[in-house]
Amino acid sequence: MPKYYIHAEAFNLDHSVYDTHDISTIRGGSFILLDAVKHLKKAIDRLEPVATAASKGVFAYEDPGGLAAQRTGMVQQVLRTLHDTTGGHATFLVAVEEDIPNDFPLVLDRLEAEVRRQQWRMPTVVVPSFTATDQECYFDGWRPGVYTINPDAAENKISAATYYRRRRGRELKHTLFWELFGGKEFEDDLCAKDLGKLATHPAKGILDGKIAFIHVDGNSFGRIRKEKCTNPPTRKAFDDLVQERRRSFLRDLRRAALADSDFCVPSSAEMRLEVLLWGGDEFDLVVPAWKGLEVLERFYRIADGLTFEGVPMTHRAVVIFCHYNAPILQIRRLAERLLDMSKNDIKRQFKAAFATDPTLASIDPKDRDQQLEWLSNAKYGNAARYLVLESFDMLRGSLEQFLERYYGRTDTSDLLLYGQKMSELRSNLHTICRAAPKGRVVEIAQAISRGDEAIANELRKRLPDSIAPDQRDAVLAAIDALMNDNNIGWYLLADLWDYAEEWKA
Repeated sequence: MPKYYIHAEAFNLDHSVYDTHDISTIRGGSFILLDAVKHLKKAIDRLEPVATAASKGVFAYEDPGGLAAQRTGMVQQVLRTLHDTTGGHATFLVAVEEDIPNDFPLVLDRLEAEVRRQQWRMPTVVVPSFTATDQECYFDGWRPGVYTINPDAAENKISAATYYRRRRGRELKHTLFWELFGGKEFEDDLCAKDLGKLATHPAKGILDGKIAFIHVDGNSFGRIRKEKCTNPPTRKAFDDLVQERRRSFLRDLRRAALADSDFCVPSSAEMRLEVLLWGGDEFDLVVPAWKGLEVLERFYRIADGLTFEGVPMTHRAVVIFCHYNAPILQIRRLAERLLDMSKNDIKRQFKAAFATDPTLASIDPKDRDQQLEWLSNAKYGNAARYLVLESFDMLRGSLEQFLERYYGRTDTSDLLLYGQKMSELRSNLHTICRAAPKGRVVEIAQAISRGDEAIANELRKRLPDSIAPDQRDAVLAAIDALMNDNNIGWYLLADLWDYAEEWKA
């Protein structure tokens, strides 16, 4: 009997996930897509999952009909199932191809090409049906507002799409970990009601009311997958490996949150943790600002050593520190832009290390090129960029213009936080922050930013006098390790000072 592969993928996520500032709607939108792909196997039992991750999946099945029959039969059945599972509020595209013996990669290429062809012919949003109403959706700003959520408010209506996603997102507040992991131990887990509750902690002083938005993505996972997954078992093994490592991290984070009073809302069982996007190669989390660096270190500790078919798999990440009421869509877009920039930053620093790092000298030039292209080197590929926004109004113009204006330099690629050095960074920052005056460090960073090297040098010379004699040697050694013969370290020290003081192991 002929064997077929069918590919289903959600598109236009910006209009089905990240199109409102409402956290419950964002969360609901992302998990509805995840639910839909998982539900396909339950709804159509002859589909065998080959690869399922977040908003897309590849399934295998057998059928006596020809390829034309599959495109009018199975494809339509899958589309109807996805439509019903998402309430018709998401855009899914589906393609089917017959198995080609001993050439699974070609089948995947054809499936990918077909859904891309369909994408070019599809509208970017699911256009809602006409509904008589006197206002647009309060949250998304353009769909017809048809559901009343607050009878006492003048602008109180939301669209059907927002209502559907928001309802699912609110349910997940009480069921998120249970749905992801199953088991009775997860049944009573609760996450903070909203970002305000997540971030409010008067005892944290300057960090009270601030969040850390964390965006993580795999480096060249698509290329590694395409190169190494030459048959269905290896493709399934790849996705299982990535997902299990992600799940290990989230389980570990949950355990840490439940055991740490700083990670819980006082007089409540709620964790200060928000999962906005989960699955696939990327994910988005929001945690309190005082937990941002700790969570980043925790992720890199668990992700370190991830390999597939002998190829190291690495992650780049972004952490943005900002006030909890900063526009979440803009923060997410900033994170995406900074993540794009970080790929070139990592490559630039990695390439420069070929001439200075003796551990890279013995690597064959061909392997070097592949490691550079895929960022498949755990020491250099696992790296993150950070951004501190005291106010969203700080951003005038593009992100690149802001960074150049703030740091006084066009190249900020050495402002990377390396996963394997997070523990060392934490130790050095603690040593410095406990004994050195913050004001002097900030003055040095500002002088460097202005290009005032004479004043920066004078301030650096006077810094030891402001440190207690019994701590001076340790602090100066920590500063030297942080600087690594580069003034950029002063920026990092000044930027992360407040966040580093709360950074736990």
